[in-house]
Parts: sequence; C-alpha cells; structure tokens
Amino acid sequence: MAWEAGVAMRSQAAKSTPCWKVALVSLSRFVEKWTTPTYPPEPVSEEDLGAAEQQLGVHFPEDYRQAVLDVGLPRPTIALLDAIVERELDLHDRADFYSPKEIVEKTLGWREIGMPDRLVAIASDSSGNKFCFNADQLGGDSADMRAIWFFDHDFGTVDEVAPSFHAWIDAFCEIEPWHEGAELSPQHPPR
Repeated sequence: MAWEAGVAMRSQAAKSTPCWKVALVSLSRFVEKWTTPTYPPEPVSEEDLGAAEQQLGVHFPEDYRQAVLDVGLPRPTIALLDAIVERELDLHDRADFYSPKEIVEKTLGWREIGMPDRLVAIASDSSGNKFCFNADQLGGDSADMRAIWFFDHDFGTVDEVAPSFHAWIDAFCEIEPWHEGAELSPQHPPR
C-alpha cells in the first residue's frame, strides 16, 4: 500500500520524534503540496474538538489532535484527485476534512443509514465515502495514534487504509502532482 512506502521512507530521526510532531509535519506538507493559499486550512479550536469528543464519547488520537489544532483542516484542490486518477494509484482520494461539528453530524447521520456504529468519520473522498477512526479504540485517554479506516457506502465495506493519521497523510504527500504530458511510472505503463 502507498502508506507503507511513506512509513518506510521516514528517517531514523523521525521515528524517534513524538508521533504528533510527525503528524504535524505531514499535514503541513500536505497543505503545501495539495492546497492553494487562496483557500487556507480551516482553523480548529481545542474547545470545538473537545465538544465533538464529548458528544461522541471518544478521545481522538494525539497525532490527529495536534496536527489539526496546529495546522487546521486542509482544503485540497482537484490536483490531488487528478494525480491519483491519472497515475492509476490504488489510493482513495481525500476531498473533505470534517470540522469538529461536521464530525459529529456526519458520524451520527451516517450511522443511521448503515455506517457501523464503531466508526467516527473525520473526512470523505470525492464519492462521499468516509475515512474514520474506530471508536472502540478511542476510549479513555487519547492514544498517540490509531488506524484510519475507509467506509465504502456503496458496498458497506470497512477496510484499514493506514496504521495512523500521519501515515495516511504521508501517502498523499508521496504522490507527485500530475501534469499534462507527464509519463506514467514503470508500475503504471500506458495502455
């Protein structure tokens, strides 16, 4: 999977760095690579994030919490989807990061129409599928990091897509932007 390559490429120094700092760097790289200054990241307050945690009865992982509190919620351009599609990558695009209020609304709303109760939606792809944390892993004190799960609303399937928030974001940062006339990688030759 793409996140495995990103994790393997991290330096030894990054491995000894607290996971929330690694996530902060990852999300900052994501913002630099896949957003535009005219649509800066949406700020997130500790109060709003805490209210979402309280309403859902969870504690978000530290790597996620610190990254979104410090960087905000990125608003990627269509360039990310273009790069994934044109390079035929086995990776779900990331369209929207949810604000704390939207996390609660989307999670509760989607649970009513078939999303498993254990999932907490934090983002979506361009088809409306959800990227989630597993609420069963989010009780008590917030852990350093937890896996990201993908809920496909068309098929009702749930699959782990990354072992942590920062590994998930790193996978997007490893993608090169697509430019018209760009060559496909050796793994994806032209048809």
